[in-house]
Amino acid sequence: MYLQQLVEIFYIGLITVYTIFIVSFIYITSRSRPEIKTDGGKKVHMGMERSEKIWLGVLFTVAVIGNIIFLSPLMPSMQYQVYLDEDPVKTVVITMENHTFILPENPIELPLGKPVEFKVYSNDLTYGFGVFRKDGTMVFQMQVVPGYENRIVWVFDEPGVYTIRSTEYSGPEHPYMVLYDVIVVGGE
Repeated sequence: MYLQQLVEIFYIGLITVYTIFIVSFIYITSRSRPEIKTDGGKKVHMGMERSEKIWLGVLFTVAVIGNIIFLSPLMPSMQYQVYLDEDPVKTVVITMENHTFILPENPIELPLGKPVEFKVYSNDLTYGFGVFRKDGTMVFQMQVVPGYENRIVWVFDEPGVYTIRSTEYSGPEHPYMVLYDVIVVGGE
């Protein structure tokens, strides 16, 4: 069995447990509670009001639906980026030092639709490493801590030319840590 299938089975089991919990909770809290009379003759209800029960049920439902939508390993994007079975076809080693990117080649040519590993090292400060599309939207980012191997595996699903920049403030030279059009994906 592949890792992706195990994760999917676990996730479906987790959603099942969430659903059983919510149904049980709503059933238990929706049962009517006995009324108690006080000395003043006023009736006092025990437990939660009906509107409180409804809102609590809505909150639980929203939480579960949010988990299903945003954290599901069944989503195609999560399969590519998190639960990758293939070994990377290329490793790109980038060093950052003195507010400068040291690249293995310029431009960095990468294949389309294949896993690529980025290993980014810092020799002095904490930097960020982000890859951006032409329109300025971010593809991915990671924090680059000195003394560690900072690694990410990514599958580019769109051909094009990409920019890299530091995404972590590292001092007054930070705004200048941008290299435009240094990653070429898909032979453009």
